[in-house]
Amino acid sequence: MSGKKKIVRDYSEMDTADLRKMIQKDSGASKQAAKAAFKELEKREGDMGYSVTLILGGRKREPDTMDLPKSKPTEKERKKSSDDAKAKKLMDSLEKRAAKEIREERTKLGLANNKKKTAMARGGMAYGKEHMYVAGGSVTDNVGLRALKKASPEAYNKITGK
Repeated sequence: MSGKKKIVRDYSEMDTADLRKMIQKDSGASKQAAKAAFKELEKREGDMGYSVTLILGGRKREPDTMDLPKSKPTEKERKKSSDDAKAKKLMDSLEKRAAKEIREERTKLGLANNKKKTAMARGGMAYGKEHMYVAGGSVTDNVGLRALKKASPEAYNKITGK
């Protein structure tokens, strides 16, 4: 069952002026209601001079429907939903407790995750500014460094760490 009940109206008893209002686009009538009103007007007055498709644009797509009222839950349904809520709450608390125990065990074993970012190391001064680099970086040997090695092996060793 879809849960919606179709509303059937008898347009043959409606006034012609009311039917004309229903086929106006700003009337708020659904496509189904506007189409039925148009057909009733055609029965009464004959050819309207335009087709039904002209009056249907920009309207609600759904036919006239209304939700059926929901019945109250039975005692059995209320008890089941209550039990489900209790079970969910219990599972959540057990999961939290287990996660806490795992964290504590990892901390005891020294396996705690280090959430700290790698710190920047001091790289030295250049052009009056202090420069930083990530620890663990490496210096590639290029033409300039090779020339420095010839000129000052001590400076070269300081830079490359060799």
